[in-house]
Amino acid sequence: MEYSAGLMSKLFWLQESRKTAGYILEGYSKADIKKIAWTENIYQVREEYRAYEVLNGTYRRMSVLPKAVLHVFTTCDVETARILNLIAILIDNRLFFEFLHEVYAEKIRLGEKEIEDRDLNLFFADKAMQSDVVAGWADTSVRRLKQCFTRMMFEAGLLESSVKPRRIKPLHVDYRTEELLIVNGLGEYLKAVKGV
Repeated sequence: MEYSAGLMSKLFWLQESRKTAGYILEGYSKADIKKIAWTENIYQVREEYRAYEVLNGTYRRMSVLPKAVLHVFTTCDVETARILNLIAILIDNRLFFEFLHEVYAEKIRLGEKEIEDRDLNLFFADKAMQSDVVAGWADTSVRRLKQCFTRMMFEAGLLESSVKPRRIKPLHVDYRTEELLIVNGLGEYLKAVKGV
């Protein structure tokens, strides 16, 4: 998967993702959901284009999750739903996955308590050296992606705040959710969010 800066135009969309997952499980196609997204305003937005934007983002994320994970996602508690939503985002965005895997997980292993500006700066500088795609991004895009990463981490429960100081809040993932993710081939994403 190629690196993408598309995440900066999307939100965490937890409740919206759960709605989309429910429609997918009921057998609706993306075209079916699109027909009702605005007419029934299932995402509670004010503009029609926004309903389709939310649908496109959430459908893309939810469609990568195995059916068993989708079933749990639609019925579980909010904390577990946050973890599963984060994993769907990580599957869809290689750069964000690598940030959690390379920076966040390393911080946890070393017992460090914060995600600092220098961590974000070093990560993006390294990726710019490794990838012409990242190297070609404008400074404003990189700055927005850094903000997006920390906001997503905060909404997922990995950070106490999305602004400084960004204190790390290690996740507790219950054993049933861990088993579900491992059995469905999502163990690497679980490791990234747990910091192991």
